[in-house]
Amino acid sequence: MSELVMLFLAGTGGAALIKLLDNVIQFVLQRRAKNEDNGQKEKTELEKQVDAIRQCLMVSMLDRIQYLCRCYIRDGSISIEDRRRLHQMHKGYKAVGGNGDLDDLMAEVDELPLKLD
Repeated sequence: MSELVMLFLAGTGGAALIKLLDNVIQFVLQRRAKNEDNGQKEKTELEKQVDAIRQCLMVSMLDRIQYLCRCYIRDGSISIEDRRRLHQMHKGYKAVGGNGDLDDLMAEVDELPLKLD
């Protein structure tokens, strides 16, 4: 009878140990997955710097394109090369995240007569 009790206790203890190990493994896996999720949501320092540089570039391009558009409108004409370059700048401005703030000015510049160099 004591052998039967010992086998029962050994089996119960083994099952409890296996369940404990299973819980520990599940906890570690869940914690690792949570840390990976948090890592994906937070930007790295490099990503933050790239975003700041992109924002600075966008503001600089906005200012420069506005200035040039106003100069050409004030002058009353634009050369083909200047208009082409201005459109390239506008395309680059939109590529880094610029919105449609410059579209009206660009449309006014496009209506200007072309001057011959």
